Amino acid sequence: MFKVKFADIGEGLTEGKVAEVLVKLGQEVKAGDPLFFVETDKVNSEIPAPVTGKIANILIKADQDIVVGEVVMEIDDGSSTAEAKPEPTPAASTTAPIEENASVVGATPVSNKLIDRGGSVNANQNQSNKQILATPLVRKMAKDLGIDLATITGSGSNGKILSHDLKKPSVNQPAQPSVAPSPQAGPAFVASFNDALTFESKPMNAIRKATVKAMKKSHTENASFTGFKDIDVTNLVATRNQIKDVAASQGIKLTFLAFIVKAAAQALKAFPNINVRIDEANNAIQFMNNINIGIAVDTPEGLMVPVIKSADKMSLFQIAHAISDLATKARDKKLTMKEMTEATFTITNFGSVGLTYATPIINPPEAAIMGVGSMTKQPVYLDGEFKPRDIMPFVATVDHRVIDGADAGRFLMKIEEYLQNPVLLLVG
Repeated sequence: MFKVKFADIGEGLTEGKVAEVLVKLGQEVKAGDPLFFVETDKVNSEIPAPVTGKIANILIKADQDIVVGEVVMEIDDGSSTAEAKPEPTPAASTTAPIEENASVVGATPVSNKLIDRGGSVNANQNQSNKQILATPLVRKMAKDLGIDLATITGSGSNGKILSHDLKKPSVNQPAQPSVAPSPQAGPAFVASFNDALTFESKPMNAIRKATVKAMKKSHTENASFTGFKDIDVTNLVATRNQIKDVAASQGIKLTFLAFIVKAAAQALKAFPNINVRIDEANNAIQFMNNINIGIAVDTPEGLMVPVIKSADKMSLFQIAHAISDLATKARDKKLTMKEMTEATFTITNFGSVGLTYATPIINPPEAAIMGVGSMTKQPVYLDGEFKPRDIMPFVATVDHRVIDGADAGRFLMKIEEYLQNPVLLLVG
């Protein structure tokens, strides 16, 4: 009998949450077939079968929290009557007991591909033989809404059920009466001071739990200092307008964020004391050799921060392409763990949601984060007269234990230098 354990599918992962069990007892599976779908702190993944055999025991269920090392299933691979297989020697020593003939699921790539369940989950469904094509996200949405996917006709390719299919009135709302009720029907609502406080409690998803953990750590450990600076980006707007069609001809969407990431990468090279981490245990400051810039992406599941590795060595167009690629993967939940880790500095664009100013919170173990507000046209007094200029707010929050406020100010001034002379970003 092969015991399947939940393994660390990324750096430092300790727990996950079962989003969906994809097999049933007695089902034949081949090595590589998906067993269950798990949500973790960083990404969501399908966990494949490590061996070929028959599902003999399922020890997990949907919405259950599981920890790394926990046995989640047993697969009859014919080894129960055979001589016990020796446990493979792990790469690193561990103090945890090793079960005989047990193994863990190896590192898996993030997957969001369609899962063909073919009526294998619920034998009571009256359309159990119907193939249901839907992403794990859509399946979770349907579950939360209490919608049976077998009753829905998908509007996607090959009948794939899309998220908006769940929002059709005929799907999740009861039939409406043909005659509108009289406005006089029913008593008028009368508020009462004796009404009890009520609420609906919903468990946090993995991304929210990770956000809670990181922000609590940041607020507990960092001594945050936040500086603000409005930057005249009129020249940047003109430059982008001049070359965006060139970028488009190469299949690249050239956004202002690409210029900002490029400027930040160059500024971090000029100010390595911003690109640091604190090493309290050794009373030291770690000056990072890499310049890896995280970009905060707003997704329906919560905030995700994919990372542009070695941004200082990339061209403007390469950065623009990376931003587009990572943002799409974030929204489609296809980011790999490598694409989510090892940032040394983060940029958050709260201007995209209409905010002018905000105080971004440092993403530990980094020591600094830069926020960008919404751009506005403002009158600026230049050469003896008021002229319309494009103004973009910039905010830098730094850990004041290791970065002085003056350094944060000088860093923003360097950002200003690049954005007011954007041609420097085209040759740097």
